[in-house]
Amino acid sequence: MKSIRRRIGVTYVGLIVIVTIGLGVLSSLEIESYFKQRLLDDLSRQSEQIAHLIRTRTLTGSEDDSWYGKLQEYAKIASFRLTLVSDDGQVVFDSDVPQSELQTVDNHLGRPEIQQAIRQGTGTQSRFSNTVKLKMFYFARRLDQLLLLPTGAVRFSRVAVPLTDVQEAISAIRWKITIAGIVVIVLVTGLSLVISQRISRPIKDMAAIAREIQGGNIDKRVSVRGDDEIGRLGAVLNEMLDKLKDDINRLRKLERVRSEFLGNVSHELRTPIFAIQGYLETLLNGAIDDPRVNREFLQKAHSNAIRLNALLNDLIEISRIEFGEMKMSVRYFRLNDYLRSVVTEMKPLADRRGVVLDTALSTTESTEVLGDKERLRQVILNLIDNAIKYTESGGKVTISATDQGHAVGISVADTGCGIAAEHLPRIFERFYRVDKD
Repeated sequence: MKSIRRRIGVTYVGLIVIVTIGLGVLSSLEIESYFKQRLLDDLSRQSEQIAHLIRTRTLTGSEDDSWYGKLQEYAKIASFRLTLVSDDGQVVFDSDVPQSELQTVDNHLGRPEIQQAIRQGTGTQSRFSNTVKLKMFYFARRLDQLLLLPTGAVRFSRVAVPLTDVQEAISAIRWKITIAGIVVIVLVTGLSLVISQRISRPIKDMAAIAREIQGGNIDKRVSVRGDDEIGRLGAVLNEMLDKLKDDINRLRKLERVRSEFLGNVSHELRTPIFAIQGYLETLLNGAIDDPRVNREFLQKAHSNAIRLNALLNDLIEISRIEFGEMKMSVRYFRLNDYLRSVVTEMKPLADRRGVVLDTALSTTESTEVLGDKERLRQVILNLIDNAIKYTESGGKVTISATDQGHAVGISVADTGCGIAAEHLPRIFERFYRVDKD
């Protein structure tokens, strides 16, 4: 399996090799074009200068002078081959051919550079010369006026130089470009290894941490380095791990609550069921014929059946709440009258327990609130019932209402044993009891 470090390194090196080769080829072509253009400009100037020197007889002098030798000497000093051609293509002068051998030189009218000069005024051509046995670059110019020489009238001047020097210069530059490209590739290869290691290291760390998390260690975290994409990825992974840990802790807590819930529910349901079963068995065993106990046992069985029904209704309500199916009936009602009716309903229970049940209402008689009266009654009755149940005889339970501007606060306070601080976070867990018995 290829590592991401190797992939990044290969990608970097591959790209730099392609770019380096491409730049090298383009540079070589540009340099070659530059040298040829420079050579062409030089030969063009030389051609114009020669035409001027011949026209002014600076080089040729009189017919009796050794003009042929002077032209040959000039071409030798200028380091080029000079050829003068007549209208019909006959060679009138060639710096590399003795005057006595001019008749043996081929007609030049068909040469590509001459034909191009006929059409365009100037012509160029690169080819191997059989005369000097070298690859030459030729520049031909068509003269507007014929230049008269002892050997004939000149219409075309052609200057040629060997391409050896140019090719050697281009080859030297190409070699330097190649060396520079190799150096760049080596440097970039080393740099790509460093960069790929820096990029792949945090990813490898993340993979290692992922394996540890897979093994059950959810406390590991990714070291966030920088604010780039990998750093942000590490931060997101840490957030996910924190959320995962919270979810796992919540699931564990829910599992514990579920176990306690099942235990509490089974306890709550078992008590009335066993009571009903006991009363019925007693009646079936003959107590039904005893007028002193049969009615009492039936009433107790009925009371436990009502209690069992209330527990089942509670479970149904819990299920509705869990699935969002509880329907609310919200409307305005007078708060003080409502709370007094709740207290009146619970007062008989408080009297039987010897507990004083009272109200402390700071709201006005006209205060109206918006809510579901039946659901609110269910909450307040549960709170009052719990307060009475855990308040000793002679104690007091107080229902208060305070105006809070846009809302009303309702509270139930008692003088009983209260709830220890460690149990307060769990008071809304279903069927949770501080007193396990």
